[in-house]
Amino acid sequence: MPWTAVATASFIVFFLGLGALRPRVSPGVDWHETLLNVITGGSLYAARIGLILGIDAALGENARGAISLGALTHPVAQALITFLILDLTRYWVHYADHRVPILWRFHRTHHSAEHLNASSGLRMHLVDLVQLTLIPVVLFRLIFDISGFHAAVLPGVLLIGAFFDAFEHANLRWDPSAPLNNAWGKLLNNPHFHSWHHTRDGAKKDGNYGQALTIWDRMFGTDVTEPAPPELYGLEDSQAIQHTLIGLQTLRPRTR
Repeated sequence: MPWTAVATASFIVFFLGLGALRPRVSPGVDWHETLLNVITGGSLYAARIGLILGIDAALGENARGAISLGALTHPVAQALITFLILDLTRYWVHYADHRVPILWRFHRTHHSAEHLNASSGLRMHLVDLVQLTLIPVVLFRLIFDISGFHAAVLPGVLLIGAFFDAFEHANLRWDPSAPLNNAWGKLLNNPHFHSWHHTRDGAKKDGNYGQALTIWDRMFGTDVTEPAPPELYGLEDSQAIQHTLIGLQTLRPRTR
């Protein structure tokens, strides 16, 4: 099993445990939702591996981006620019997932979760999986040439993304007014900030698209955070889809 899968699983287990001990919403772990998330993520895992292998074969080992970033020689500078490029791109792609109707049609699979926890990031449609897999490929094998970067830079940045995916979805009580939490939230995502991204009243409170950084939402006017967490999560009745593996992928309508 690749290290990325091991790291992702470790982050999910860790934040599931924290959420069980200090939940934002009871019960600490909704096992039905968690099992569905894990089954969905596991089912899509093979598709992701196949997609990556296919891309590698199509591009070849020597594929290089058009814009060289070779002037950056220090690993810290390399990691910082890679992180910023990736996180900003993910913000805009996520923005499009909500604002472009055809993309939202598939992305709402992820928003079907009515009980958020650290495994919720695994719940996605195949179209979303392809999209997320292609982002680093397009950025760093077609647009930007980072072939001269330290070998650990891109894997390390992707690891940061896996950490935040588990952390921000965690069913973890997080007081945004506490001094340390407030300082963290000025820059970085957290369970409270991201909970407002998953409010069921998404038609009126559509925002908080950033993955690791919260600054993009503040810069571009999409911060919809309120002091207390939302009361309900998931999709409005008109958007709801069945909570089964087949239902999530075929977008089969759900009747409550």
